[in-house]
This record gives sequence, structure tokens and C-alpha cells, in this order.
Amino acid sequence: MQRVVFILLSLLLAACSATPTEEPLPDPAQLLTDAAANIRATQTFRMTVERTGTEYFINTDFGGAEFRRADVQYHAPETIQARVRVIAAGLPVDLDFFFRATNQWLRGIWTNNTWVPIDFAPGFTPAALMAEDTGFQAAINSLTALQMVGREQLVDGTPVYHVKAEAPGEAVQAFMAGLIEVTGRVLADVYIHRETGLPVRFVIVQPESVSETEPDPTTWTIEVYDFDQPVQLDEPPPVPLPEATSETTPEVTPAS
Repeated sequence: MQRVVFILLSLLLAACSATPTEEPLPDPAQLLTDAAANIRATQTFRMTVERTGTEYFINTDFGGAEFRRADVQYHAPETIQARVRVIAAGLPVDLDFFFRATNQWLRGIWTNNTWVPIDFAPGFTPAALMAEDTGFQAAINSLTALQMVGREQLVDGTPVYHVKAEAPGEAVQAFMAGLIEVTGRVLADVYIHRETGLPVRFVIVQPESVSETEPDPTTWTIEVYDFDQPVQLDEPPPVPLPEATSETTPEVTPAS
């Protein structure tokens, strides 16, 4: 009897101490395809774009400035607002950009802190950011040399799949919401939320930006969050319609 009890206890302990079998990792190509579809299905999200390493300058009609960080809000189907921190004349300056359909505005110290129409990113529209053949979808589809690193957790505890990849710089510009132009071959680290399937973090490195004076490559860290949560937009005034004139307004006469 004692021997039977001993055997049963041994089996019980072995069962309790057995390591559970971990599910196989998903195919990275399918994981990224699903992530692109998932973010396209969202109505709103926020994202931050932060630059480290070699300097990057943005140009406006009012001058150039070194890009440091952007806080972006997206609202489907055609609105983006971004606050961009730049360094101008050695001082930190915040600039506001607003995109609605094909219209673009800038607000900052160079505009007396009022919204001024500006063609900052010619041809860019918020709708293109989420279209099936452009924007996030095209940027994710452009990733090659995919390597599934594995399951990880971000600093805040978010459970993610980590995928390494490469891509042409021009193809991944959508990750920066139209604010940045990227050239050359880039290295990408993509982090997909394991539960929601949404892309929550991108790290884009530009190896070709290194030089003798700038040994650290330009690196863009993009965090995406607050999916389908309310946004707080500070919108420019509506675009005025052309004034009617005698040449454009048809004459109306009373019916007899």
C-alpha cells in the first residue's frame, strides 16, 4: 500500500512540475499582414515619434529646425494633428501641424501662434496613411528579410511579438505620419501586441546617416497607443469657400 501511495505521489509531483508546452511562434509575414489590417480598422489612435542619433532637419517656409519629437493624433478618415518639438537657433520650440484632407496648416512662433495654410508635405493626406495600397499597409508590406525574434514585454509590461526586418527608407515614411522623409536602406524592429494584434512600436534605424562627425545613426522610435479612444483636436478655422460674384452666380428672376 505504501508503495502504491509513493508511486501516485511521484506521478502527481511530476505532473505539477512539468513545463507547459509553449505555442509555436506565428509566421512573421502573416503577423505583419494582420497587424496592418488591424490598424487600418481603427478610427483613432495616438503616436509619438522620437529621434535620437544623427540630427535631422525639417524645412518650412519660415525656416529650418532640428527635429526632436512629435506627438500625433489620428482621426479617421482624414484628420491628423501633430505637435513637433524642434531646436531652432539653439532653443526648443513647439510647432503644431494640422492635416485635413488635402489641406495643411502650421502654427508656431513664426506664425504669431495662429494657424497658417502651408504645403508642408506635398501630396500627403491622412486618408493615404490608412489606405489599402499606401500608408501603414504599404510600409509594412515593404519590410523584407523578416526575422521572428520571439515573445517579449515592453517596459510598461505590454506583451509583444518582436520582428526584425529591413526596408527602403522611402517605403516606411508612413510610420512617421508624413512628417519625416527617410532615404536609404533602413533596419526595422516591429513590435506587435500579442493579444490585440496591433502594431504598438517601431524602431527605424538609418545606418547610412553615420559619418565621421556623427557616429550614431539616426534612429526613429515610434510608439502607437490609445486605439479607438477619444482625441482632442485644436482645429484651424474652416477653409472659406470662394466668394460668389456676378460672373459665377447665375441670375435668378421671378417666375411669371
